Amino acid sequence: MKPSGRSKQGFAEQGAELTRIGQAFTLLTAGIGFSAHGVKLDRLPGWEPHSYGYHGDDGMAFQSCGTGKPYGPIFATGDVVGALLNRTTKTISFVKNGIDLGVAFRNVDEERLYPSVGLRTPDEEVLANFGGSSFKCDISSLESDALQCIQDQVQQTQVSLAVKDGDPMGMLLFDYLVHEGHWDTANRVAEDILLGRVQVSQEDKQDVEFRWQVQEHLLAGHIPEAMATIEQAAPGTLDSHPRVKFQLQCQQFVEMVRLKDDKGAVVFGRSTLSTASKTSADHELLQDALSLIAYDEPQSSPQGYLLADSYKMDLAAAVNAAILKQKGRWSESRLERLLKQLRVTAQQLQSIGEPSAALLDLQKLLADQGLRS
Repeated sequence: MKPSGRSKQGFAEQGAELTRIGQAFTLLTAGIGFSAHGVKLDRLPGWEPHSYGYHGDDGMAFQSCGTGKPYGPIFATGDVVGALLNRTTKTISFVKNGIDLGVAFRNVDEERLYPSVGLRTPDEEVLANFGGSSFKCDISSLESDALQCIQDQVQQTQVSLAVKDGDPMGMLLFDYLVHEGHWDTANRVAEDILLGRVQVSQEDKQDVEFRWQVQEHLLAGHIPEAMATIEQAAPGTLDSHPRVKFQLQCQQFVEMVRLKDDKGAVVFGRSTLSTASKTSADHELLQDALSLIAYDEPQSSPQGYLLADSYKMDLAAAVNAAILKQKGRWSESRLERLLKQLRVTAQQLQSIGEPSAALLDLQKLLADQGLRS
């Protein structure tokens, strides 16, 4: 037997193909399939416990014993025969010359199986492909079918969700729209889907408007105004979140440098920043901020990221989370938290080797639904 490559991992868990290339016998006294560790290697696959095989001389399928069942055609010189272990459906099927012969074995529960080829004819030769080159059968089509099966199962799964205001999906959507400040759309959902059982409160509107104002001040470089708005939105936020407060103070220094107010920046740095830095992360940020004053074009310096809108948006997100925490609220909507939990669950299932989770591309599935994980 001449091997080629390693076993194919992923959707099929393992796959193998063999091509008969030696001797001129009409029939091939060989078997292809899968075997567990410890199975005797001097017998064809399928004859020993915890082994499965499709034999070329009679087309029979054997599972753990010497008595087979009719399955497919015989195979001989020049034929390419593939074996496919589908961990998702717990089945084993075979392919001859690219044609799927259908499921041979179901309820395949062994934790680990290995592609196996057995030969009984003296001087027989076969070429084995364990994934080192393309399989003759269309693996991508089989994978697509398996993925569709999983998605159909997900869609058909009934989940009991009880919420006091009725429609759980409607409530998730309403909560998300309120959290993001889309008042008109949220009110429409409340009226049309939730039948007027909920409404956007004035407190919700004021809360989001304050947070928008903070973001606008930060992007404009108006740090004192941003800090004043934060305290107006949720008194005590800055004292309760010293890291966020220090980040804002550093950003005030950065904005002074941006405006070429080097003298004011030095005075502010000595009077405020030198005593406000408490942690190693604070010290690192302080060094980056102070270094900007040495450059004629601070935006082009290695620490120029502090002047970028993307950094200011990240800072606005940290401030937003601090405000919501100060008010005893979540920093994310229920829908966003649900998506995070879904992503973590999928990652955990993949880490323990759950076949369906390994096949399912959660990121793509959510994107197809117009969501992000």
